[in-house]
Amino acid sequence: MNRQTAVAFLSVAVLGVTLAGCSSRGGSDPDPDTLTVLTVVQAGTEAGDALDAFVKNFEEETGSKVKLTRVGEEIPDVYETSVAGGKEADVVMVNLADKTVDWVDQGIVKPASDYLDDWGLTDKINPEALEAWTNADGVVQGFPYNGFVWPVWYNTDLLFQAGIDAPPTTIDELLDDVKLLKDAGIPPMVIGGIDWSGNKLFLQIAQSYMDADETTKVYSEGGFCASPNAMKGIELFTELRDAGLFVDDAEGYTADQMNAAFYEGKAAIMSAGSWAFGGTPEALRENVVLGGFPIPSGGTFDKPTAYQGYTGQGFWVSPNGAKDDKIDLVKKFITAWYTPEKAAAWSAATNGPTAVITDAAGGEIANSITAQAVNDVPGLVDFAVMPDPIVPGPVQNPIIRETSVAFAPGTTPDAICASLDALYG
Repeated sequence: MNRQTAVAFLSVAVLGVTLAGCSSRGGSDPDPDTLTVLTVVQAGTEAGDALDAFVKNFEEETGSKVKLTRVGEEIPDVYETSVAGGKEADVVMVNLADKTVDWVDQGIVKPASDYLDDWGLTDKINPEALEAWTNADGVVQGFPYNGFVWPVWYNTDLLFQAGIDAPPTTIDELLDDVKLLKDAGIPPMVIGGIDWSGNKLFLQIAQSYMDADETTKVYSEGGFCASPNAMKGIELFTELRDAGLFVDDAEGYTADQMNAAFYEGKAAIMSAGSWAFGGTPEALRENVVLGGFPIPSGGTFDKPTAYQGYTGQGFWVSPNGAKDDKIDLVKKFITAWYTPEKAAAWSAATNGPTAVITDAAGGEIANSITAQAVNDVPGLVDFAVMPDPIVPGPVQNPIIRETSVAFAPGTTPDAICASLDALYG
C-alpha cells in the first residue's frame, strides 16, 4: 500500500483513536440514528484524542451514535471485502491513494460530486484539494480533508559533527556531504526503501529533469525508458545510491524504521511528511531543519524539492451510507468537519493543514518543526509533482515493489526503467 499516508497512508496511518463498543469491521448498523465509520485512525495519539472529542461532541449535538472501527494500512482490502458482503460501514475515512483511486469507477463508493453543492461544501473546500480529488472523468471522488507537507529533514547536530555548516541545496553539495558524513561514521540518509516512503523519494528524484506535464504523462502512462529526461532522473538516483547516500540495506527499511532511526539520531537526513512532526522527540526538535531534496545542475527545478498536497485522509460515502435512512446522518457527520473551528482543532492535533478554507489568522505554533513547515518551507523549496493522484490504482502497489529493488546496489537504470514500464502493460 502507498503512504498511506502516510500515509501511513500519507498523513494518517500513524494517527488514531480507540472507542469502546466498536465493531471489528464496521458494518452498517440498521439503526438509522447510528452511524458506522471505518477509519485508518489508530489509538494513542493527539489525533486520536481529537477524533474522540469530535465524536463525543457530535453525539451530544445530534443525539445520534457513532461507531468507529479502526483499521490499519489494510483498510482498502477490509472495505472492499465488506462491500462484497453488503456489510460496509456508512462512511470511510481514508486517503486518496492506492486502491481507493479506483473506488468510484468500481461503484463501491458514491462520488462526492453528488453531494458537494447540495451540502454547501463546495465553497468551503480549497479548490486545490477538490482538484486533487477529481478523477479523469471530472468526478470528485470523496471529500478532501487532510493536507500535508512532505519536506526533507536535516539533523544539524549530526551535520555539524561532520563539518557541514548547512543543509545541501545542490547535488554537488549533497555528494560532498555524503563523503563527510560517512568519514565521520554517520549514516547520511535513512529511507523506507521497501515501502511507500522510498517509492515517493524515488519518484521525486526521478522527476528532477522533467517538467510537470512530462512527469504527469510518464507517471500516469509509463514510458520511463523512452523519456530521456526520466532516464536522467533514474540515473541520478542510482548515482546517489552508489555514492552511499542511503543507509545500508535501505531496500529493507520501512517508514516506521526510518522515523525511528532519525528520531534516535542514527542518520542525518530523512524524507517525511507532516504526519511525523508530532512524534519527533522534544530533544531532537531544536536540531531539525526542514528543506527540500537537493537539485542537480541543468534540472527542472530552481530550488530543492518537497511534496505538498491534499490527498491525505478524506471522507467517502459508501452504498450503505447513501441509503435513504442513513444519508441525512452521513451529511450531518461530514459537514460538521468543515468549520474553521473543527479544522483548527484537527490541524493542531495532526500538525498538518486541512482542506477547509478559513480566514482565521493562525496563532502561535507550539511545535517548532510544524512552524518551520508553515513559515519557512514554502519559500525554500519548489513543490514536485505528487504521484499519488496520477499513478493508476492497479500500478500503485506494484510500483512500490519495483522501486524498492531500485534501492538495492547493482540495479541498473535500464533494469529499473524496464521494470517500471512493464507495470503499465
